[in-house]
Amino acid sequence: MSEIKKLNLPSNGSQLREVEATQSILFIGANGAGKTRLGTWIEINSPQKERVHRISAQKSLQFPDSTTPQSIDLAEKDLLFGHSSYTNAAYKMNKWQQKPATTMQNDFNKLMVYLFSDETEENAKFKRACKESQERLIPPLTKIDQVKILWEQILPHRELIIGGLRIQTCPKGKNEKVYSSSEMSDGERIIFYLIGQCLAAPPNGIIVIDEPELHLHKSVQIPLWNEIEKLRSDCLFVYLTHDVDFASAKENSKKIWLKSFDGQNWQLEEIFEDMNLPNELIIEILGSRKPIVFVEGENGSFDVSLYREILSDFLVIPRGSCTQVIQSVKALKVNNQLHHLQVYGIIDRDRRPQHEINKLEQDSIYVLNVAEVENLFCTQEVLEIVSNRLGREAHQDFQNISNTIFSRLSGEIETQVALRVNDEIKFLLQMFDTSKRTESEIQNSLNDVVSKIDVNKLYSENKQLLQCILQQRNYSELLAVYNRKSLASQISTSLGLSNGSLPETVVRFSKGECKDVIKNALKPYFGNFQQFIR
Repeated sequence: MSEIKKLNLPSNGSQLREVEATQSILFIGANGAGKTRLGTWIEINSPQKERVHRISAQKSLQFPDSTTPQSIDLAEKDLLFGHSSYTNAAYKMNKWQQKPATTMQNDFNKLMVYLFSDETEENAKFKRACKESQERLIPPLTKIDQVKILWEQILPHRELIIGGLRIQTCPKGKNEKVYSSSEMSDGERIIFYLIGQCLAAPPNGIIVIDEPELHLHKSVQIPLWNEIEKLRSDCLFVYLTHDVDFASAKENSKKIWLKSFDGQNWQLEEIFEDMNLPNELIIEILGSRKPIVFVEGENGSFDVSLYREILSDFLVIPRGSCTQVIQSVKALKVNNQLHHLQVYGIIDRDRRPQHEINKLEQDSIYVLNVAEVENLFCTQEVLEIVSNRLGREAHQDFQNISNTIFSRLSGEIETQVALRVNDEIKFLLQMFDTSKRTESEIQNSLNDVVSKIDVNKLYSENKQLLQCILQQRNYSELLAVYNRKSLASQISTSLGLSNGSLPETVVRFSKGECKDVIKNALKPYFGNFQQFIR
């Protein structure tokens, strides 16, 4: 069983609070929440400061081609405290030039001196032991040996070549293609640096890492830190990050939300799991200062990209289906840690009747004024913006496109009517009272619901609605009722674009000079949610 490790944290001025963890604690907070300042407090002011070794986010990765070892004691003091004559943590402010939160750390050469000094010391001990022993002894596993083993484990396509006083690298098995350490990539250098720094931490130490994901490819971040933790299982690792992906993937870390910092005090709160919300979603929300909007769709889709451009003042989180959006909003509102946050949902209209829309808005879930978000790419205003931007005749383009879309709706009117009637019946069936407990009560409740469903009336009303839209050629109403996800892609060629490229073009324009124009053009299509769009 892992030993419980403890970390002292500031709490209300001079008071302290104690946090326990088996191996690591991860603090996540938005920019400006005081992560770096907390790291410097742990290193400089904490009662545990003698055991703390902090790796700054601001560091030089200039890897020296060679180095000169010295006494291991002097090399260790130089690396940990900033000078070989310094003897304890009281001198650490000098290491940071009196500015521990902002000074760029340039200690790669000191790390190299330390590693080679350790190598020299261990080899000297081994040599003496061999002379004094009649038996064959096993060479020691030095710190630089450990760096090499883990570095090559994380980067299996590369090999470290440890020389007398220098380090080189080459592609695995290709020693003729050796290159010097100064020619390594940033990723290769930072992996070496992080492993070496953690090996240099004092026994049973506290290793504080500011932005542990920096310069590292996402595929190696978690494997690297998990292996480093194994190397230094005696130490407590403290991660300070705003990276949601890193925080979510670091599954075994105790997670603490760094809410704010007023210059003297931090607001800290442990993150607890919620059965109704994925842990990575909670972390993403806590890592942002913006109000939350859940939307339908997936990351990487053009509709979610458009949402993010229009709703730039919000943290837009795609949740897949409308059901997941609704569930996420409701779950967040009852979560003890998050209920105070501003949270909304935006979903497609999807043939919803007005009484259902009104009911959803009571729970801060808003419905677009188009049948589905993809129809935003087809609005008259957006089509005219794109046409003008491409130097075309906007009026003629819109006439051609609207003729095409009206013709398509006319050709599948029976299908669209049937879909609308099915959805309305589905909603009405949700009115069934599930509290009944006897056979007769259940039967009566069901009969009551079914008796209120008039299929002929629903069919007639919906067909009349669509026919009226076609007769009046009401384009905005058509977009409000017409569900056809391929619509935006199909009309791309009518604007002189390649087939299917209209959504991509609109998103690209919304990221550039057309951002405000497109935002203002689409604002009315967000229904009652438009009051929150600035």
